[in-house]
Amino acid sequence: MHIEGRNSVLEALYANKKIDAIYLQENLKFDDIENLAKKKNVKIIRLAKNEITTMCKTPKPQGVLAKVEDYEYFSIDEIISDDGIIVLLDSIEDPHNLGSIIRTCECAGVQGVVIPKHRSASINETVYKTSAGAVNHVKVAKVGSINDTIDYLKQKGYFVFATAMDGQLVSQSNVSGKIGIVIGNEGNGVHRLTQQKCDGTLKIQMYGQLNSLNASVACGIILFQILEQRNNLI
Repeated sequence: MHIEGRNSVLEALYANKKIDAIYLQENLKFDDIENLAKKKNVKIIRLAKNEITTMCKTPKPQGVLAKVEDYEYFSIDEIISDDGIIVLLDSIEDPHNLGSIIRTCECAGVQGVVIPKHRSASINETVYKTSAGAVNHVKVAKVGSINDTIDYLKQKGYFVFATAMDGQLVSQSNVSGKIGIVIGNEGNGVHRLTQQKCDGTLKIQMYGQLNSLNASVACGIILFQILEQRNNLI
């Protein structure tokens, strides 16, 4: 698998990810990447622009890619914490959305992200690049069933919210302690049976004519409203 783009490769180096080699486009300067790679004894290979473009799987790779092992997913137990937030993704199929959500989760200090094995984007080159390297810092678990995972988290003391247009505003909800947030599919939202498994629902206050947001945007707004509410409760 490849990590493509300057920021993604830099973050992989900072995270001490196992990198077989870094490929850099000839005649371009990458002092930050080269200096860090040398410190970590990572091989650097210079290639012509057309060779880099041929190897890459994403547009605009910025003349840099790293060859790495496939992403190693975490178990659900490895992301459970005493007082944190876990984000569960209900069939997010667009890898750009998955990457953006992971980036947002890293910025929000989320403990981990859960994705299902089926009907979901997996971590690939596009997700790495869209996340700007946040994949290296966020624990992602891949599970057989989101519904079964919700049950398991509840057994572990989590209060799990689904996001829904008819939910309760974050400002009116108790979002302290161990919580899970379910973000729904780009088109259909959270599945009905999944929503029924949850302890409650949350919504974003809307002011325009449209009644929905892109999944990654909605996730970001919800998470930072939760963080603001939790800070107010301290």
